[in-house]
Amino acid sequence: MRVLRFASAAAALATAIVGAGLTYGAAPAAADVPASQTITYVTQSFWSGSSSVPVFGSAQCPSGSRVVSSGASAPGGQLVGIAPDINFFDRATASARVQGYLNVTVGCEPFAAITEVVTRVVGFPQGTGFRRGVVYCPAGTRAFGGGGYMRKFNGGLSTDTYKMVSNSVSADGTGWTFAATTTAAKESLVITTQCAPLRSSYVSQNSTPAPPNTRVNVYGPCNPGYVALSGGVYLSKQDGNEGNGSIDFSVPASGNHWYTDGISYDSAASGDKLVSPVQCIL
Repeated sequence: MRVLRFASAAAALATAIVGAGLTYGAAPAAADVPASQTITYVTQSFWSGSSSVPVFGSAQCPSGSRVVSSGASAPGGQLVGIAPDINFFDRATASARVQGYLNVTVGCEPFAAITEVVTRVVGFPQGTGFRRGVVYCPAGTRAFGGGGYMRKFNGGLSTDTYKMVSNSVSADGTGWTFAATTTAAKESLVITTQCAPLRSSYVSQNSTPAPPNTRVNVYGPCNPGYVALSGGVYLSKQDGNEGNGSIDFSVPASGNHWYTDGISYDSAASGDKLVSPVQCIL
């Protein structure tokens, strides 16, 4: 039943994007996103009997709370999309190809505690194959709690997506990046970026080498005194472009870390590394 309820919510999420539109939503200016506010985490699990068809799922924040981070895991499988809901901002959706469980996690803070937030959502031009994009925040603001997915030509969420290799805050902290591959024609890449001043923040980037066909993992920490507001994953080649591989974990961990796990399919010459970027706030 959870999956069916998510499917309806996901359809609404997908159809809210029109063409290559850009939408904004803002709260009254007051207190930014406070590090002093405890982040509440909620996880929901969804079973899949086959990795040939994606499983979809969502996790919802407690009443009165907003999503500030979204993550997912599909142990041994591959994540293909993670994104916050753009209609109510109280939940996030994810999809994966896995024989086993998809676990969706949201980090939540009360709506009343979060202000000066602007949300940007971009539907990129239709295409097929490897798709990537970045959605940047307005000047003077920084990105947190974003996400991405592929959208079918008819408006539903893609069932033909593979190998998500990035879903993360950008290295400079001002945008959100997403990359994955679709085998269907005329699918749109959709990226959501939540933005706020985050006046005392920085992006922590921890990485580990990713030899070919070897699963590796990274715990991305924040400096002492900082809070991990949100995080993500980036499989990077030596030149900084996205590598060819798959990710099965991108989740908050141990209170002040972000955990990623993945595998590279590139040759050793590509020098791939798995990166765990974290938006850290003081």
